[in-house]
Amino acid sequence: MRYIRAVHVDSPGTRNEHISSVKYTFSTSGAVFAATRDGVAAEIRAGHIYRTHNDQTGAEAPVIAATSMSGRPYITTIADGRESNNLLGLPRF
Repeated sequence: MRYIRAVHVDSPGTRNEHISSVKYTFSTSGAVFAATRDGVAAEIRAGHIYRTHNDQTGAEAPVIAATSMSGRPYITTIADGRESNNLLGLPRF
């Protein structure tokens, strides 16, 4: 399992579709790796499991691949009403 711990967003950075890359680990600590949004979406579609992990709150949520209205892949969490486990609630880099 991979844990997304930080996100990089393109301007204006207000929607999951603006996430362009992520930093992730293979546990809730350890070596950090970078990946593009398209790469993560492709890995999720291939069966790899991603979750968010907020180091400050410990909150986690499953991450899924989606497709925008314009046909671009993006990643998002499964909505559960908790802002602290959303991708846009993670630290930025």
